[in-house]
Amino acid sequence: MMDHVAGNHSAAFELAGDLHVMLSSEGTEAAAWWAAIGGALLEEGPLAAPVHKVSTLSAAEVRHKPQASVDGLIRQIDKGPRWRRGLTGVRYAATGTTGARLMKLEPGQSVPKHGHADLEATVVIQGRFSDGHGTYKRGDLVLGEPGMRHKPQAVGDEACVCLVAQKPGGFWRNFI
Repeated sequence: MMDHVAGNHSAAFELAGDLHVMLSSEGTEAAAWWAAIGGALLEEGPLAAPVHKVSTLSAAEVRHKPQASVDGLIRQIDKGPRWRRGLTGVRYAATGTTGARLMKLEPGQSVPKHGHADLEATVVIQGRFSDGHGTYKRGDLVLGEPGMRHKPQAVGDEACVCLVAQKPGGFWRNFI
């Protein structure tokens, strides 16, 4: 969230961060804290921020304003995006943001076990999924780090819709 608040992300990761902030209290709080810390460091100089100033701020005092593209994405999902079935049967839809796409898993459906060569950010928009490392709900941000292997599967009676943001890369990077 530190990089998100500082604006150090590509558009795809910015969208993922904005969704996390918009859909979860944990995201809102983390963004507020990083904004407060960054502001204190700018005001007082590097490493000179008094801890008491930062620790007294609440999430309500520092707000990160999500991009308009988040609202557009939510409207797109509400209207029913144009889903396309991938090679594995998982459905995907374009978002209009390079490096970001929607993924839909029907109840019980899973993605084949795969790895990551680069960082991937997944934000749950609807439903829940489990991947062997945890179970994630609406608003949760899941980072797939290089070398991590997992097998996401929708859990519960509702379809799971996620935003998946990743660095552009070749097809074979998923088999690491």
